[in-house]
Amino acid sequence: MELPKMTAVCVCGGCGRTIEKDYVFCPWCGRSRVTDEDCEEAIDAAFDCIEEKQFEKYFNRIEKMEEKIDGLMKDLNSLALSSEMHK
Repeated sequence: MELPKMTAVCVCGGCGRTIEKDYVFCPWCGRSRVTDEDCEEAIDAAFDCIEEKQFEKYFNRIEKMEEKIDGLMKDLNSLALSSEMHK
C-alpha cells in the first residue's frame, strides 16, 4: 500500500486555518497569500521572459535574413561571372 504524498501547507494570516502553499487565496476567508513584493517579482520575471523570447525571435529572424542575403550574393556573383564570360 502506497502512502499519499504530503503537500506543503501554511497558515492563513486572515483566518488562521491551514491551507496548501500552492493556493494564492485562502479558500476559507478569501485572503490573498501573495504580497505586493511577490507580485512585483512575478511581473518582473514575466517581463524578463517576454523580452528574452522577443530577443531570440528577432535574433533568429536576423540569422535567416543573413543566410538569404548570403545565398543572393552567391547567385549575384555567379551571374556577374557568367555575364563576364559571355562578353
